[in-house]
Amino acid sequence: MWFRVLNSRDIITMQFRTIIRNINLLNIILVVAIAIFANHILLPMFDIKASYMPPPAKKGSEEKKEEVSQEVKMPTPLEYAAIADDTLFHPERKIPPEKKGEQQLPKPEFVLYGTMITDDVKIAYLEDLKAPRNTPGRGKRQIAMKKGDTISGYTLKDIEADRIVMVRGEDQIVIPVKRQKERKESVVPAIVSKPPQVEVSPPVPGIPSKR
Repeated sequence: MWFRVLNSRDIITMQFRTIIRNINLLNIILVVAIAIFANHILLPMFDIKASYMPPPAKKGSEEKKEEVSQEVKMPTPLEYAAIADDTLFHPERKIPPEKKGEQQLPKPEFVLYGTMITDDVKIAYLEDLKAPRNTPGRGKRQIAMKKGDTISGYTLKDIEADRIVMVRGEDQIVIPVKRQKERKESVVPAIVSKPPQVEVSPPVPGIPSKR
């Protein structure tokens, strides 16, 4: 008997031949099925791409500003005093300043001489006796006024046939037309001058009187 020493190449060749002998149709189908499964199921699982967007990092200056704004500020004693002085019943939480006494304007003395009313125009002729208006060469004169005109602080609000309405703020005056009889009664009567009296001196004794 003799023995042959096998080298590594001979061993690999023998193993390959043994594998080829054991391969049959069923083994081939099984290998193909495993390859298809790995290609369509396992490989896509390792090829998943996940997209993730990290939030933008805030700058250091912005973070400091937020920290400063979140700090609680304690009011000073002066602010406490200002709160005590404020009133809760005023819309602006402030005590309204006291209004100084307004100077009352003198009340006028209006005289309505007449009105003229047409389809387009309404005019009232009146005068303020306390503030008359004079024209050189004509003396006192009446004033022709329309609705909305102002005299002595009063505004002409309405004109009717026999009266007018003057307003100043909440004050309202109704002035009737002055009749002719009332005008005559208001006229001051003229002073009648007396004729001069001639004084006769008594006769002096011893001097004949003139005849």
